[in-house]
Amino acid sequence: MKRFLEPRGSCRGALRARQYPMRPVVLSGCDGSGKTTLTRILASYLSRRGPVRLFWFRGSHLLASLILRVLSRLRSLRGGCNPYYGVCIPTKLKWLWVNIEFWSMLPWLLTRNLLSRFSRFLVSDRGIADFLVWVIATLDYPRFLSTLYGRFLVRLAMREAMVYLHADRAVIARRSDVPEEFMRKECAVYSILVRYLTKCSIDTGRLRPIEASAGVLRCLDIA
Repeated sequence: MKRFLEPRGSCRGALRARQYPMRPVVLSGCDGSGKTTLTRILASYLSRRGPVRLFWFRGSHLLASLILRVLSRLRSLRGGCNPYYGVCIPTKLKWLWVNIEFWSMLPWLLTRNLLSRFSRFLVSDRGIADFLVWVIATLDYPRFLSTLYGRFLVRLAMREAMVYLHADRAVIARRSDVPEEFMRKECAVYSILVRYLTKCSIDTGRLRPIEASAGVLRCLDIA
């Protein structure tokens, strides 16, 4: 592990010289792309250089999550649109649901930003880009990006220190616990969004986790 992750040459001094704290390190990608595994490896490595916090960015947060649990009990709303809750939001209610998702996510985002101020490093499993993909994929609502909420979140996502994790579809399907149809839709949205949100991309299907983690550090100029 040390051979792959240890900073070299002037990078070691640059890491020590960075202002406290750094922006959150955000790992984004489809379910099964390796976000959770790499988050743990990076947190373990970075903890040797200062306080580290892990943060898990969910799909639906707080109120939205609670409402979905209730809606999942209604037969008329059952479906595979949202594979984690087994719910399909009716077309007429999509805009209402966008509002619920957005305002439920906002406290989560503020909490992450607050935590990052009290740690040298914060490693986030998912970020704003993942939330954008979640809303578009579960609602089948690509127009979300053109809404006021969507444009606001895209601007925030462009400011994140984001690394996109990906792999071949067969690898993702083997690792993921979501239906293949949803996985395809999710990955298709990611493939478009990441063109505008980040230049950092790691193929976790071709690299061992430790090598992929080293790639993340290099990509963000941390090592």
